[in-house]
Amino acid sequence: MTTLTIEQKELFAYIDSIIPNDGHLIYDFKDERQYEFAKLLTSLTYDQKEYPGVYRGLELMKEFHQNKEPKPIVESSDGEWQNMFKIPGLNLTKNDGTISSNGLATVVGGYSSMNLSLIVQSKASGNILASGFANNFTDTILTVTTASSTSTEIDVKSYMTYQFTMSEEANDAPHAGVVKRKDNSQTTADPSITHPSNQRTPKLNPQGDPIPFNNIKIGLGRAWTDQGGTSQFDYAWNEPIPPAGQNPKGKIPFVGNVVFSSGISSPLEFNTNFLLNIYVVDKTGGGGAQLSPQDYDKVARAFSIDSENSAQLNWSLVPGTSTSDPGNPIVFGKVPWASDTITHFFCEMDVVLSDNSLASAYVESSGSSDSDPLDGTAYIKPIEFIWHCLTEESLVTMGDGSKKIIKEIVAGDEVQVNGRKTAVVQWTNLGIHKGEILKITTVSGKEVYTSDNHVFITVDGGRIAKELSEGTTLLMSDGTEKIASIKNVEYNGLMCNLATTEGPEENQMHEEVGTFYANDFLVGDVNAQQVSKRHRLSDINWVKKQVPEYLHLDVENYFKAKSRQ
Repeated sequence: MTTLTIEQKELFAYIDSIIPNDGHLIYDFKDERQYEFAKLLTSLTYDQKEYPGVYRGLELMKEFHQNKEPKPIVESSDGEWQNMFKIPGLNLTKNDGTISSNGLATVVGGYSSMNLSLIVQSKASGNILASGFANNFTDTILTVTTASSTSTEIDVKSYMTYQFTMSEEANDAPHAGVVKRKDNSQTTADPSITHPSNQRTPKLNPQGDPIPFNNIKIGLGRAWTDQGGTSQFDYAWNEPIPPAGQNPKGKIPFVGNVVFSSGISSPLEFNTNFLLNIYVVDKTGGGGAQLSPQDYDKVARAFSIDSENSAQLNWSLVPGTSTSDPGNPIVFGKVPWASDTITHFFCEMDVVLSDNSLASAYVESSGSSDSDPLDGTAYIKPIEFIWHCLTEESLVTMGDGSKKIIKEIVAGDEVQVNGRKTAVVQWTNLGIHKGEILKITTVSGKEVYTSDNHVFITVDGGRIAKELSEGTTLLMSDGTEKIASIKNVEYNGLMCNLATTEGPEENQMHEEVGTFYANDFLVGDVNAQQVSKRHRLSDINWVKKQVPEYLHLDVENYFKAKSRQ
């Protein structure tokens, strides 16, 4: 526990007084007290010798604010994805009787650095009961959790401060702010979740034990039968390809129940005695999306009080199984789902109990196991959406050497991969794309049209298209060629991709599989994109190039800390 001075407590009280109703304050360091508050929370969580860039970032932001109007955080800069800074919950009933809190932050398009600090403060004494920090230079979503404290006090509030820098704004001041959330003192059993969950049959390791899946995989525009069991997806929706200019709809089944500490106020009325907060965040590229008011009304109708237990809340947004039974999932309809989008799902359910107290339960994606069955929070795995990547007329080299346009290839076809070996196509993607893509032309005049995140195999390994440049040497079906030009072009039509490997759990791109030839270019398959990203983010020199120089020592110490884990 940290005992704050009277002046420090007054700083917390001042910040409380200026935080808007949505609980999200964007710092304005023309206000000296906001700057002092940011420095205070930074000092509570970061060692200045280890992470001097964090402190320098605050100084730069203050200089920027003194000379210009503070730059607002863009609410949406990529379709419907939005920047998100959240404190999902306060876990106040840990098994050992302690308290902790957790939060997350994500930025549209990703960030080059992110620093979070999280504080749990007593409302009565003003003292800090728990705290923690997290930083990252390589990802797009960052989570933070406080260390547990010995306090059992439940009348508390949390503050999450965030600071992030984006590579394209390296010469600009970082963005920063604070998010606040009050506690919920009710003890609630963890929700029981039927869907979404892994429906596929796991493979076995040499000892005969099942190998757990990393993600819940959802295929968009897939065959209804391609889900569960030995298929590639946990869930699939075989619906018509969306009209030109429309994004595919991300659909998530949601079925389960939760039992509260006492009966729920009846009848259940949405926005009166029952509230929902549902969103997804893009772990692949940053940003998040929430439901529209109309979507919330539809989803809320799937919730009800159990007929035999008035303390139990049930919900049933079931997966689809056929064209005649498409299910009733949660639908995020205006989000620009990209190929292999990995998302974190969050749902908060607030109900008024029969004694007029408020109780809450949560379901959220997490890489952690659930250690407390009585904190009202159930963890599920991240959700991966599968979509598209190359234009529909791209010619793929088949196993017998013939060519076939990619949109006509189906699972089971045999294609050539690196080294002129062959692999069986596991599954395919296709979907409408409208907007800019890349046209890559070699010195001999060979061309391919691709999204900017598709992997191309160079003489130095796999690199995504937007990281290629004129003069880069690519592997081709007949040897190697240098890139003559890369241009942005408008495209309105189908884009497709193949999987020649079985799943994203692969740790490295194999020479024999994970690739195929498109227009004679050796490209990575669906899973190669994730592999390429993991390799790139483990390269300290690559990471340092993405961030301003004042953060380089922070990056070095960050990698040192990771190596000790």
